[in-house]
Amino acid sequence: MTATVSTNDDARQAGRGFLFITGAKIWFLLTATFASLAFPRLFGDPVLFGRYRVVSGLLNVVTMVVITATVQAVSKLVSESGASVRSVRRSALTIQTLLFGPVFIVMFVLADRIAGFLLLDPGLGTPLRVASVVVIAYAYYAVPVGALNGTRQFGRQAALDVSFSTMKTGLMVGLVVATGSVTWAFGGFAAAALAVLGLSLFVARVGPDDPPGLPVRVRYLAYLLPLGGYALVLNLLLQADIIGLKASLGGGLDSLWPDASTADMASMAAGIYGAVKNVATIPYQAVISLTFVVFPFVSRATSASDGAAADSAVSGAMRLAAVLSGMATAMLGATGGGLVTLLFGAPYAGGSQVLVPLLAAVSIMSLMFVGNAILASAGRPLVSLFSGGVAAAVQVGLLFAWLPGKVDGPGAWSVAASATAAGCASGAVICLAYLKMTFPKAAWVRTTTLAATGAVIALGLDRLVLSDVAWPVRSLAAGAVFAGVLLVTRGVGPADLHAVRGMLFRAK
Repeated sequence: MTATVSTNDDARQAGRGFLFITGAKIWFLLTATFASLAFPRLFGDPVLFGRYRVVSGLLNVVTMVVITATVQAVSKLVSESGASVRSVRRSALTIQTLLFGPVFIVMFVLADRIAGFLLLDPGLGTPLRVASVVVIAYAYYAVPVGALNGTRQFGRQAALDVSFSTMKTGLMVGLVVATGSVTWAFGGFAAAALAVLGLSLFVARVGPDDPPGLPVRVRYLAYLLPLGGYALVLNLLLQADIIGLKASLGGGLDSLWPDASTADMASMAAGIYGAVKNVATIPYQAVISLTFVVFPFVSRATSASDGAAADSAVSGAMRLAAVLSGMATAMLGATGGGLVTLLFGAPYAGGSQVLVPLLAAVSIMSLMFVGNAILASAGRPLVSLFSGGVAAAVQVGLLFAWLPGKVDGPGAWSVAASATAAGCASGAVICLAYLKMTFPKAAWVRTTTLAATGAVIALGLDRLVLSDVAWPVRSLAAGAVFAGVLLVTRGVGPADLHAVRGMLFRAK
């Protein structure tokens, strides 16, 4: 009886945590969508937006390594039985300074060289230098967020996320309106990151403690380094195609000083593709909150050898990830070029040709993302690093093999999307196979297969029957078909609805 009550309480806590984190991520999506809509129009042409998108992509590769690895490493240590939050936090702040401080310095000092030699556009040096401030702010901000996550204070964690999203979007949009400058846009980003850092240290404050011993620092590094490597390769999957387009179309990797018109054309091609990829990453954004919630629950269950609780958490997270990503793929894929044109304007419409391939790639990556978070929380971060590394290696290898010689945007877009899809699929096969071996009793494979089938059927019927119908109607119809497939095949059913109610509401 006690075990049942504990399991029910965990389920309700997980449900409320999912609501908190999902609410924060929905707000993030709303603010990010607003920014995605505003920036192409506020900058005035795809060249300026392309410069912004390329710098943003490069920055994201670094910052997401910092924040993802740190949050998960801190969360893992503080969620374990008998953990000292103060000791973990003190150790983490020290290591962040030693590990990520030099990354900030290199990025700040060598911004001009990175812009000239890697991106083939020396004009991006100043925006990169300003953006580097975000790296050091994130390095410290991630520590209190990880402590809140590991102690399951999801409400406070969500409040910080909402505050940051609001400040970041407001400052960036306001400065772009006032200046029309890519550099000032990242100045707003840096100011918001510093402000939320100060807020997080207050919200997640803890009292003083004796200096931690070496074992805490060693264990922290043992999680941080592989998780950081995994975050790096994961964000390469999200950004390498955009950066590769800029570098390749800018004159090739051997051309150090392309003329301005070539650089502008490369920025335009990368900007259009990047705008479409902003839409395609919605399935990934939809499942991020799942990883924050499932991580401390699986960590605690596996450290306590509670196989039933771990299997339950894994099943719920993977099945929900499959349904969310499948639904997003079906509904967004059915919009054709209509949604892209509405959000970004007519100059971006041509990029919609790669919307469905990118949606498929990101949906596959989303499952790998949730699966690898579960494996890391179960004490297997090296497996996450391996599967992500294979995915990034396949993607980058294909980009190097296929992009050179492509001189037009549409052809290069198709190559970039295909390379990304192949990379995501390669990593997902490894991750999901290992997840099934690690948690053989977790029931998620059938629902995942049916969700993928439902998305394919929905998009196929859309192309065959509704190709001449207005895109909002097509999107709603695709969503209905997807839901119908899951209900008819019992991929989801009444038991799932009952479980959701039990997660969200206390028993009377």
